[in-house]
Amino acid sequence: MPSGVLDVAILEGRSLKNCDFIGQNDAYVEVYMSKKYKQRTRTIKNSNNPTWNEELRFNIHKGDDTIHFDVYDDDLIGRDTIGKCSIKLKKVFEEGEFDEWIKLPSLLGIRFRGEIHVVMNFTVSHR
Repeated sequence: MPSGVLDVAILEGRSLKNCDFIGQNDAYVEVYMSKKYKQRTRTIKNSNNPTWNEELRFNIHKGDDTIHFDVYDDDLIGRDTIGKCSIKLKKVFEEGEFDEWIKLPSLLGIRFRGEIHVVMNFTVSHR
């Protein structure tokens, strides 16, 4: 895997599974390659179709081949998992870019829990 910089834009979510009894989700996304270093979007209150329009930047090192997206509903006490997904970065490394809606399967992979729109751009480090 090449070394470089990966810019990840978390644009929006659509049809996110509602985890609240009253109102809608207070959704945010955690993004990481390794659980040791996570970044996250801000929380968008009361929306199952949130618009984040946030860009996160990751330094890519040898061995970084998968990126993880965990979508949560922020609650007064704790959080509920809306959905999680992982993307292999091979296509992003080869083409330099990625622009897709990513489906969020349930934790057991049975039901659709919405999707998030993600754009990624990879720049190789020339050392």
